[in-house]
Amino acid sequence: MKVMLLAGAGIVAAGLLLVTQPGTKPPARLDAHRLTGDVSSGQLRRVLEAADVIDTTVPKAELIAEGKHLFRDPALYQDGLSCQGCHTEGGANADLGTQVHPTSAGDFVGPRDPPALWGVGDTAPYLWTGSAPDLEGLLTRLIRNFFKDGNPTGERVAALAAYLRSLEPPVSSFDLGTMSSAALRGQRLFQGKAGCISCHSGPLLTDNRLHNTLVPQVPGANDPGAANPPHSFNTPQLRDVANTAPYMHNGVFTTLRQVVEFYDKTASTAPLNLTDQEMNDLVAYLNAL
Repeated sequence: MKVMLLAGAGIVAAGLLLVTQPGTKPPARLDAHRLTGDVSSGQLRRVLEAADVIDTTVPKAELIAEGKHLFRDPALYQDGLSCQGCHTEGGANADLGTQVHPTSAGDFVGPRDPPALWGVGDTAPYLWTGSAPDLEGLLTRLIRNFFKDGNPTGERVAALAAYLRSLEPPVSSFDLGTMSSAALRGQRLFQGKAGCISCHSGPLLTDNRLHNTLVPQVPGANDPGAANPPHSFNTPQLRDVANTAPYMHNGVFTTLRQVVEFYDKTASTAPLNLTDQEMNDLVAYLNAL
């Protein structure tokens, strides 16, 4: 079972999506193409070199504080857009829903679900198609294309990267060793019969690879996913997954039970031959993460 949630690395799993703060204009459509282009190789190299120096010379607490300000302040962004609106306190925004494409000429048709950013420093590559190989490079392009002044300095990139790397998932019963009996049974299924761990392994429960598990398109969509493997999407991390609905790269499922049923019956992993109780136990485990 592979639970495909958000994430392109909004940054993500996935891309950093931008939305208006309350009381401002309605959320604008994010042109995801602008997250991976429109920065010369020379400018990118200079910014990344400067960011590396700053990261090793400026106290980490100062960088994190400045990065938090850059992440949250709508005054810095075009049209009053900031990262905080989609990735609230680094998590997901359950009230937001999906980001609808096309956002520019030649773009695909269909929704993309913005991810939570927990542990984002350890989940490269980024965006749902894995087209951004490193965090600092992605942030350089984001600042260039979405900040009002379009000035991706080494200071800004280092600060935002430090803040994002400081984001840790909320403490849960999974961390505290207090999971319910149902969740413990679900954990055994996750690691065994259901096979979820083949893609969702490690501390953040992701292999950081792209897979095509036959997630259905929403009606009218033609989202191609990544080219290699064809029609594949980035594996999201699963911490705090209970609070990141809707699920899959396109938000096609609204509950974790629907996700589990998909992998049991129709995904590339099917059939898993899970009983109703086993599916409930898997959901209990996912809710505990």
